Amino acid sequence: MKRTDVIVVGAGPTGLLLAGELALRDVRVTVLERLVEPDPTIKAGSINVASAEILDRRGLLPAAEEAQARLIAAARAFAGDSSTRTVRELLDAARQKSRRFLVAGHFAGILFRNDLVDQTDPVLAAHTAVANGIGVPQYDLELLLAEHCTRLGVEIRRGVEVHGVRGTTESLLDDADVVVETDAGDFPAGWVVAADGGRSVIRKQLGIDFVGTDPELVGYQAVADFEDTSGLRRGWTWTPRGLYAYGPIPGRIFLVRFGTPPEDRDLPVSLEELQDAVRDVTGVPVTCAGVRGRATRFTDNTRQARTYRHGRVLLAGDAAHVHSPLGGQGLNLGLGDAANLGWKLAATVNGWAPEGLLDTYQAERHPIAAWVLDWTRAQVALMRGDERTARLRKIIEDELFTVPGAMNRMVALSSGIEQHYDVADDAAAPVGSLTGDVELASEGRLADHAHDGRFVLVDRSPDGRFAHAVRHLEHQVTYVADPAEDTSSPSLLVRPDGVVIWATTQEDESPDGNAHKRLDAAIPRWIGTR
Repeated sequence: MKRTDVIVVGAGPTGLLLAGELALRDVRVTVLERLVEPDPTIKAGSINVASAEILDRRGLLPAAEEAQARLIAAARAFAGDSSTRTVRELLDAARQKSRRFLVAGHFAGILFRNDLVDQTDPVLAAHTAVANGIGVPQYDLELLLAEHCTRLGVEIRRGVEVHGVRGTTESLLDDADVVVETDAGDFPAGWVVAADGGRSVIRKQLGIDFVGTDPELVGYQAVADFEDTSGLRRGWTWTPRGLYAYGPIPGRIFLVRFGTPPEDRDLPVSLEELQDAVRDVTGVPVTCAGVRGRATRFTDNTRQARTYRHGRVLLAGDAAHVHSPLGGQGLNLGLGDAANLGWKLAATVNGWAPEGLLDTYQAERHPIAAWVLDWTRAQVALMRGDERTARLRKIIEDELFTVPGAMNRMVALSSGIEQHYDVADDAAAPVGSLTGDVELASEGRLADHAHDGRFVLVDRSPDGRFAHAVRHLEHQVTYVADPAEDTSSPSLLVRPDGVVIWATTQEDESPDGNAHKRLDAAIPRWIGTR
C-alpha cells in the first residue's frame, strides 16, 4: 500500500475531525474504518458549545445549523406542533435570537433551566454565535465531517478491519514507519492515531493501561415502534429502577437500568431485551413492535489510558477514555482531543514544531478527560432510584440550582467553555481560555479568519505594532489588522484549536507595557521560529 504521513484508525467524529485538521495543514492522511457506511444508530443528539465553535472556526457552522433546524422540526412534530414552517424558516427565526446563550442539557436528568440563567454573564456572552449549531445529531455530524474531509483530499477507506500495528516496541519509538495490519493488507505511515473506540485494538495491543471503575448500570437507546405509549412520560423521568427519557422525536427512548451488564456486550440488542428493559424501568407494559435501525446498549464503565502516546502511535477519543454517555460528553471530549492534537501533529510532521509541542497533547487533554470522567460518575451516583438519592436530587434541583449564578456555572461547565490550559507564565485572562466569539471592528469575526487551520493574530493597535512579530511566519499565522478605538478590546494570538496564547492588557498601553516581550515568548513556545 502507498505510504501516507498519518493513518487515522476510525471514521467516527473524532477520527474525521482529526483527519480534516491534518489535511488543512498539507498532511497526507488516510482514514481506515471497519464499517462500510456511516452508522445511522442513534447516539448523541447534540454537541456542546465548545464543539460547535470548532465547527465555526472551520466554516462548518452553516451545515450544523441546517441539521439543528431539521431536528427542531422533527421535535415540534412529535410534540404536536402543527406549524408548517420549513427548515429554512425555522433556521432564519432561530438566527434572530442567536445573540443569546443557548441553554440546553442536563445534569443526571435535572434539566438546565433557561429562566435561572443570567444572560448578561460575560462568560456566557462570549460564546453566543454558535447557538443555532448545537443540536446536530452524531450521525449528521459524521456526514458533514466526512464531506469536509473529502473536499480536503483525505482518503477514507471503509470496510477495512484493523488488526494492529506491526513492529517491536523499539521500532515504534524511533523514526521508523509504523505499519498498520488490516484484512486489506498492510498500510505504512509515519504516524498512527487510534480513534477506534473504547475497545481499541491498537491500545490493547500496545499494552497501554486503561484504568478506572467498573460499571453499575446498563443503558439503552433506540428509536422504536411502540404500541400504546400513553403511559410513557415525555422528558426525563426517574423511577425506582432507573431513569428514562421519551422523545423529543417519535419513538426515541433512552433509559438507564441499574444492575449488572450482560456477559457478552457484543451481542446485538434483541427486541425482547429492549422491551424488557423499557417495561422494567418505566413500569409501563408497552409492546415494542420493532426498532428503526439498531438499538444500542451502553454502561458506565469509566476508564482512562495512562498515556496517550506510544512512540509514533497516539490515542484520541474513546480509545483514550470511556465513561457513561450521559450529557453526550464523550462526543465532545473526543472532538476536543482532535482539535488539540491535529495542529500539533501536523506541525511535527511538517517539521516546524517547537521542541516538546506534541507532548502538550497529553499534558493538556489528560486532565480534561479525568475531570469529565468524574463529572459523569457524579451523575450516575445522583440517578439511583432509592429514596435517599431522590431527596438529594430534589435538594440540588430546588435549593442549589436556584442559587444565583449556580445554573450559569453548571451550564458553562457542561458546555465546555470553561476549559483552561497553562500556556504562558504569569498569564492573565483570557490567555489559556477558549477564545469564543470575537467580533472585529473592521468586519466579520475572528472565526472567519481561522478556516485554514492557522494561528490567528488579531492586532488591535492603532499602528499595527505587532505585525513584525509574525511577518516571517505567514505559513503558520494569519495576521488580521483590526485597529479599535475601544482599548478594552485586547489584541489576541489564538492557536488553531481556539486557545488564546497571548493577549494585551490595559497595562500594555502604558510606556512600560510588556506586550511585545510576552508575544516574543509565546511565538517560539507554540509556533517556532520558521
